[in-house]
Amino acid sequence: MTLRFNLLGPLQIRHSGRLVPLGAPKQRVVLAVLLLEAGRVVSLDRLTAAVWEGEPPRSAVANLRTYVNRLRDVLGGHHDRLVAHAPGYTLEVRDGESDIADFTEHARQGRAVLAGGDPRAALRHLSAALALWRGAEAEDVPRTPELSSRLAVLAEQRCLAMEDLAQARLALGEHAEMLHELRETVAEHPTRERLWGHLMLALYRTGDVAAALAAYERARTVLREGLGLEPGPDLVALQRRMLNRDPGLVPAPARRPGPSGARRVVPRMIPSPGDLVGRDREVKELTRLAGETRRPARIVLHGPGGVGKSALARHVLRLLSAGRPGGHLYADLQDVRPGAPPPDPSRVMTCFLTALGVPAERIPWDPVQAAEVLRLRIGDDAPLVLLDNALDDGQVRPLLTACDGCPVVVTSRAMLSTLEGTEHVEILPLPGDAARELLAGLCGTDRTDADPAAANRIAELCECLPRPLRAAGTRLAARREWSLAAFAGLLADERHRMDLLGNGDLPIRESIDTDYRVLLSGTGPVDSAAVELFHHLGTAQAVELTPADVARSLACDTVTASAALGRLADLRLIEPVGQARYRVGGLVRCFASEVARNGRVPGRPAARHLAPGFPEWAVLERPGERLITPGRTGRPDPERPGAASGPRSGSPPR
Repeated sequence: MTLRFNLLGPLQIRHSGRLVPLGAPKQRVVLAVLLLEAGRVVSLDRLTAAVWEGEPPRSAVANLRTYVNRLRDVLGGHHDRLVAHAPGYTLEVRDGESDIADFTEHARQGRAVLAGGDPRAALRHLSAALALWRGAEAEDVPRTPELSSRLAVLAEQRCLAMEDLAQARLALGEHAEMLHELRETVAEHPTRERLWGHLMLALYRTGDVAAALAAYERARTVLREGLGLEPGPDLVALQRRMLNRDPGLVPAPARRPGPSGARRVVPRMIPSPGDLVGRDREVKELTRLAGETRRPARIVLHGPGGVGKSALARHVLRLLSAGRPGGHLYADLQDVRPGAPPPDPSRVMTCFLTALGVPAERIPWDPVQAAEVLRLRIGDDAPLVLLDNALDDGQVRPLLTACDGCPVVVTSRAMLSTLEGTEHVEILPLPGDAARELLAGLCGTDRTDADPAAANRIAELCECLPRPLRAAGTRLAARREWSLAAFAGLLADERHRMDLLGNGDLPIRESIDTDYRVLLSGTGPVDSAAVELFHHLGTAQAVELTPADVARSLACDTVTASAALGRLADLRLIEPVGQARYRVGGLVRCFASEVARNGRVPGRPAARHLAPGFPEWAVLERPGERLITPGRTGRPDPERPGAASGPRSGSPPR
């Protein structure tokens, strides 16, 4: 005699296909809880909480034993499946006997083959999974908060399977056929953003662009009114792609997988590094780390902007990729355009999958599924991966997971210390002789040999950083009539240094501005103190700072001062040079002076605004907020007890 336990709809037990009565409502609650935890011990306390809301009766334990004994009678010849195990009971359910287990397995297989790029197989599994549902989960069982929370997990799994099924059908081109069903499903689950995205895509692919965009606005209204939230980044990105008529939204004609002997796509994405000077030691160390066989290398190169991390990483990985069958993948995780958001991990995964030859229609827009497709596509080939200019740990972590098994090198100004299993290598400015060699290679060794002192001075003013050195060398190469001494004299004037180093594909001003924008985006008290400290650098002309110096300048305590210094150090706007001591580089100081003088950075919107009626170096941090001027920070002067705070509005102080 076979048993079948059904919970995906009205609660049922079937003996050889025949329904058997399950008894009183509380007895059905006990059975539902035992089925949800099939094969595991459910304590009497948990059963009590599931059966009785609030204070249970004194007879609760005795009643539970009665319900269990009656359920054993219901099981008939299988009564030994329900056994007492301290501190409660266990119900044994075997393979093929539970609709919950069957649903879970079909949904798992469907999700796996969908991630692997086979929507037709996914359609079979997911359709089988959802066909097991006969209504709402345990719909005839009385609800208590304890039981409701358990059943909510099943409801969530059903929604995920519906979303996966819709994605599979969209991939198979069933856009028009599923519109009505999608509208009904969205109406039943109006806060499911992924369902809204599927509906938008189906409408868009049937040619109804206006309806697709209207669906986005409806989703936005529902989310704002129902949850107080704006649409998430995936839905926003989908709307933007529709507004831009992204051709990737229209699937290419379905293709069958090629024969096993078809040519495999080998990505070659890492750009040329250009000439590398003075990095022999670093190249040797990185080659050693990347060549370790214990596990795939995970290396983070960190250092200040302009130090040459990207060029070094590109050089090493292109060396290592020679002869490797997997090729190399590359992503720049920083967008230097003012106001542009950094590339999110799902966008990077899409680029990688495209480079690996995955057709656009097989690339999921769900980041979790995209990561799974990427892992499957990489397989045993293990291409080298370079994640360039990472902003923070959170931007990198999903990509490390998706590229599991590949050697990965990350470059970042921050150390990214929370990334697990990574080697951290700090890249420092060039030694003096290497800095001169780089400069000579660009402007001519005859000029640097003729005036080595001036060459040294230029290298010093460029802080021995490859990027400004390249800008200086390029400028000198174009102006042969300038002597190195004259150019060094021009660079020494901090008012002109940024402009003189402003040539090249990424001028040093914009490089520092990238970090400055991150600083301005912070909202906490430490961020505010760090912003104020940075503005102070532009007028104080400090070379070294300590927490005590900062506390005096900003009229704050040393804990806040230390935190502000640490924030600037994290962004590599200042550099630690000893115990609680920090150095302010000349280039950063020049940039901070520009901000103080102009209230904005050339080429980007003003971060703060000029105070009306004040000199051009007097700026307001934000409209309606405190005035920043040399000698006035908007805080009480620690040397003048009782001094009033600076004005908090835009009007000049009286």
